[in-house]
Amino acid sequence: MRWNLCPTLLCLLLSLGATGAAEPLPIAFDAGNPPAMWGQGKAVRGVQPALIAAAAQEAGLTLRMSGMPWPRAMEGLARGEHCVGGAYRNAERAALYLFSESIREETVVAVALARNPLPALHQASDLRGLRVGLHRGWSYGEELDAALQDPALQVTRLTFGNRLFLALESGKVDVVLTDGDSVRHESRALREPVKQLAELSRNGTHLMCPRGERFAKAIAALNPVIRARRDSAAWAQLTQRELAR
Repeated sequence: MRWNLCPTLLCLLLSLGATGAAEPLPIAFDAGNPPAMWGQGKAVRGVQPALIAAAAQEAGLTLRMSGMPWPRAMEGLARGEHCVGGAYRNAERAALYLFSESIREETVVAVALARNPLPALHQASDLRGLRVGLHRGWSYGEELDAALQDPALQVTRLTFGNRLFLALESGKVDVVLTDGDSVRHESRALREPVKQLAELSRNGTHLMCPRGERFAKAIAALNPVIRARRDSAAWAQLTQRELAR
């Protein structure tokens, strides 16, 4: 039997077949902030990749996740190439990008060497006169970001968490501001013990994406799952598994 399909119809059928599978949603993560997110390229892992992957699976989305230095992840976001996972929301970012529901809450803490007799810290203004190590490209939350613009602060910004803690150990900075979950992990590589001086902010973590229909649809699919699962026992177990690595 001979089939006589007109060229136009044949092209249409081929086109439909080629576009039937949705393109994976590209998401970049910080390659150097364990246990929240760490690992280069496809080897990325941690709390944030695990929770976002779980939400995507339930939402029926496929992902292409990769770990890279945080500044490079933010540059790719600005070019519209990918989303970034585990981001804090602030007004400046919200004006430029789309945000998912909050996935998990993190704390920002000030950390110093245990032998360093620093005065007690209660707020960001107490950091004046100290040499402060910060993650390059991070937001620390709306209020803390504003406080960290104080010209009286001596700020050093480094790309990976382990470099910040090595700078702390070597005496290049007096205090490191980082997420509370990373302290135990990063301090294991040091020869000296550290102490947590203060909790300076609490922030929700989000999937942050370029503006556009494709990314908006992905976030719309993920949000109901995030709302339903973020306080669930299953997500708590998943989080604890990644924190224990």
